[in-house]
Amino acid sequence: MPAITSANRRSVIAAGALVLWVLVLIFGWAIQPIEDTVPVEVDPASELAAILAERPDLTPPDAVRAQLVHCNSLFANDARDFAEPLPELPPEYVYARTPCIGPHNGARVAAAVNVVAVIALVVGWVMISRRFRLEAEPETKSTSPTPVG
Repeated sequence: MPAITSANRRSVIAAGALVLWVLVLIFGWAIQPIEDTVPVEVDPASELAAILAERPDLTPPDAVRAQLVHCNSLFANDARDFAEPLPELPPEYVYARTPCIGPHNGARVAAAVNVVAVIALVVGWVMISRRFRLEAEPETKSTSPTPVG
């Protein structure tokens, strides 16, 4: 087994520190609450929807188009705290989709991809460093003469 040189030791420490830093960044990002900008639309069952269907030019220019909703972090079981009500919308407006579920699931996928990428880089680095170490080892074959005869 070859002796570990100070250059190899520094390389291992630097790689370990880099992996640790990336994992700290991923974890620090994952514990942050998520925010979701949810599209808002006129309730299709309302009188306003019937009026705007006939006369779309009556839509006010400052009509609500989206609402910011605060969601839970990736480590929470639920995408948002259902005990806490959603932000109120103007009358006759509704959320176009369920808040928080899409961004929460997407962030979980992104976190998983980040962790898998870090693991793949570590495994790749270990395999490459082992290969170079094995190639660098001097051959220690026996050089005794072969008998003739």
